[in-house]
Amino acid sequence: MLTKSQIKLVKYSIIIFLALFILVYSAGLLPGTDKGDTIKILWDKAQQGEINKQIDQGYMVAVNPTRIVIDQIGVDTLVSNPKTTNATTLDDYLKQGAVRYYGSGFVGSGNMFIFGHSSGWTVVNNQAYKTFNGLKDLKRGDIIKVYGGSSIYEYKVSSVVMKLASEVEINFDSTKNMLTLTTCNVFGDKEDRYIVEADFIQ
Repeated sequence: MLTKSQIKLVKYSIIIFLALFILVYSAGLLPGTDKGDTIKILWDKAQQGEINKQIDQGYMVAVNPTRIVIDQIGVDTLVSNPKTTNATTLDDYLKQGAVRYYGSGFVGSGNMFIFGHSSGWTVVNNQAYKTFNGLKDLKRGDIIKVYGGSSIYEYKVSSVVMKLASEVEINFDSTKNMLTLTTCNVFGDKEDRYIVEADFIQ
């Protein structure tokens, strides 16, 4: 039988735990609770819709990324390719690893946009929340390998910047063959995004 002082201690412990949980959740510090603004996607939807239609009907060959490896920061993860831009669906895929944004380029063709979670927590149950940990540590000239089909495509990092999500613009209409990676800044404001751009080399 608990004494009155023990019951009081349990009550206070529960209240403190709930208060801390609500505070951490509100700050967007839990995996899957990103409170950041939406990144601006610049692309011609009509044009991209026609491209996707041709791909779906088999008139155009497009190679989706299936895996991304960045040796310098210990990244080796699968890449999902959902045919939707629905935020809830994309969030579900992010729980499995990195995600290619539907409507962006393909491996070796156009501006391929891939994003993933990162976490400052030492221990996480789902390792996908640490998919792009260390992205901020990449340097110009570092090599990123993207697997697609039966080939490995290499990209060389050209820039690494941190911006507010509301300031980030990803242009899919670029004819340049390149790769854009992004993740949130887990050690700062959740609205911050690290953006890595890399040029296709082979």
